[in-house]
Amino acid sequence: MTNTNIVMMALAPLLMYRIYKRVHRLTVRQKSRVWRHWCAVTLFPLVLVALVLTLPMDQMVLAVLAGGVAVGAGLGFVALRRTGFDHVGSDYFYTPYAPIGLIVAMLFIARVLYRIYEVITLGAQHTPNLGHSPMTMSILGVMAGYYVVYGGGLLRWRKAEGAKEPKA
Repeated sequence: MTNTNIVMMALAPLLMYRIYKRVHRLTVRQKSRVWRHWCAVTLFPLVLVALVLTLPMDQMVLAVLAGGVAVGAGLGFVALRRTGFDHVGSDYFYTPYAPIGLIVAMLFIARVLYRIYEVITLGAQHTPNLGHSPMTMSILGVMAGYYVVYGGGLLRWRKAEGAKEPKA
């Protein structure tokens, strides 16, 4: 085991803790911004389409990606049901359901860190391609499915709340 591996293994828990604390701050009450919700609803499907069209994937990887999207969408529906919504004056706020959001974010971050570890230890030429890794594709699918459903639900909530307001 090289010194680089030892240093990375020693710093990994500290790095994961800092990332967790950063993501945890995003699970408190937030001001709803429609442009962010639209970004989630439009960008993630575009990323998925780009992945499917550009990466040479086999049938199993595509199936895992689709399964990840389905799982992520289910998690998004559950998280939406447990999200707190507030309308104060002209401002809209929501409090995301923390456990599901943290799990999705930490899965993605852990996979990115593992891929970085692979590149450092194996070298870039020996690292499996992105499209050939079922684990990476499933986690990307979970994240995309979750954020598309969650962003869409927040947009529906904002539209419903806007319809309730009396017009001046």
